[in-house]
Amino acid sequence: MTSQTPPPPTWDLADLYAAVDDPQLRHDMEEIGQKASQFAHTYKGTIAVEGLAASHLRTGLDDYEALLRLGLRPQAYAMLHYSTDTNDPARGALLQRTREFGSSMAALLVFFDLEIGQIPDATYDAVVAAADLEPYRHYLEQQRRLAAHNLSEPEERVLAETANARGNAFGRLFTEVHGRARYQLQLDGETQSMTQSQCLALLHDVDRSTRRTAAAALTATLRENAHTCTFIYNTLLHEKDVLDRLRRFPRPEASRHLDNELDAEVVATMTGVCVDNYAIVADYYDLKRRLLDVDALTHYDRYAPIAGSESEVSFERARELVLAAFADFSPRLQEMAEPFFAKRWIDAQLAEGKRGGAFCAGVTPDLHPYVLMNYTGRPRDVMTLAHELGHGVHDVLASDNHLLDYRPVLPLAETASTFAEMLVFDSLMAALETPRERLALVCGKVEDTFATVFRQVAMFRFEQEAHQARRERGELTTEAFSALWQDNIQAMFGSSLELGDDHACWWLYIPHIISTPFYVYAYAFGELLVLSLYAQYQREGAGFVDRYFDLLAAGGSRAPADLVGTLGFDIADRQFWQGGCDLIRRRVELAAELAVI
Repeated sequence: MTSQTPPPPTWDLADLYAAVDDPQLRHDMEEIGQKASQFAHTYKGTIAVEGLAASHLRTGLDDYEALLRLGLRPQAYAMLHYSTDTNDPARGALLQRTREFGSSMAALLVFFDLEIGQIPDATYDAVVAAADLEPYRHYLEQQRRLAAHNLSEPEERVLAETANARGNAFGRLFTEVHGRARYQLQLDGETQSMTQSQCLALLHDVDRSTRRTAAAALTATLRENAHTCTFIYNTLLHEKDVLDRLRRFPRPEASRHLDNELDAEVVATMTGVCVDNYAIVADYYDLKRRLLDVDALTHYDRYAPIAGSESEVSFERARELVLAAFADFSPRLQEMAEPFFAKRWIDAQLAEGKRGGAFCAGVTPDLHPYVLMNYTGRPRDVMTLAHELGHGVHDVLASDNHLLDYRPVLPLAETASTFAEMLVFDSLMAALETPRERLALVCGKVEDTFATVFRQVAMFRFEQEAHQARRERGELTTEAFSALWQDNIQAMFGSSLELGDDHACWWLYIPHIISTPFYVYAYAFGELLVLSLYAQYQREGAGFVDRYFDLLAAGGSRAPADLVGTLGFDIADRQFWQGGCDLIRRRVELAAELAVI
């Protein structure tokens, strides 16, 4: 981007707190601690009783929800502030302090959900149908399902109190290792030192030698940090093994399925269909090899742009493109997205120490969401912006729910984000004039879809094997994890692309496998779901819009099968998932058609 181009925005967190040392922050934590103690004094021992009244349970749920809302504010501020500079000790110290505060709160409040799970069956059946409890019925039912895996209250308190000396601590260390890492590249005869986000962006460069250099630099620095990151992963896998055994989960991914309110059979069907369709990926990369006119593709060619797609896009132009695409779908969608720009709810500037990737953080229903990304001016960054704004709009629509039903489960959390990407893709496609420009856009979208569907399924299978191997064989070496990684990712490409040896260690920088085990299949679920939803929108037009908004507005108040069922889909049906894969194949076929025009 030129010096005349205004830089991407940074967010304004003043509506949370003024600064790290804001006295209000400390005051709030002290007040919340006092309220949590009073809550425990009032309700402990009064929920799991035979004489429980629906009105008492409703009052307790209201107080519990309000207390959780208050407690999330300091923690959200610390996390957001830290994410833009993980090198700042003051921000790190505040993050740790608020996490420890969160653990102490959780220890005080853990009894409440445990007692919900312990309400005698006859008593629960008698009160749950009461009109007073209707807003919380879904939450109550989920807590009853989770009860089979709860430990005793003293055990749960210990786990809550020690969370920041176990998994959370190692997760923070992982973030800081990668936030502090520098990648040394020789470009244009000069040595350049880059952040991970800057280095990864170069894997999309039009020049093959630049991509090769960036890939080598990424590998070199990952190998420097391999011991630390492998130790982190081994430790987290062992911790999960212990917790799964204590909580009586039969398989490593079982707790994620329960949290996602999905049957294991549904996930197995979806991922199985994706694996059966890996040939779509191979067919596309055979085409891409011909388009790039190279003898063989390797790992640094995966995201090579097709000529015509590399024009730089200013952040302001990206804003215009995204909002225009949203407006074409519905003026209401544009209106919900506009405040993210106008009120500085987005942090998009590149910065030293800033965490990589992108996210949207929904805090509570009464606080707006925040978007973080690393905007490099690439066309794909426009899609990332649309994706994260989709999450933001989802949070805004779900804000009429109470906090306990506010957040959609992970498989549905990607619905609005992926749908928003598709709106922008269609808008850009309609604006392009030449087949070559359209080919470049289609290829970029196909590759993003592969990354969202097939690559995530490959990573899910890597996680399954990594967790199982750690349980059977004990602590694993970097090379052992790398072999599992390479085998699973290579399977997606078949013989169309050969992943080089340097790629084998790239699992070391993947944050989801550290922070949220088995999260990744939610991306594939969301993308394939949205392909079907989008096809329905194209058939129905304006009549689809309100039903789509209703789906998002439900937040986490209903299980995925129920919510998707209201739109006429059955997620247990193999053909539903195959339909999504068929739509991906049609895009590959469109790319082939555009390539010969």
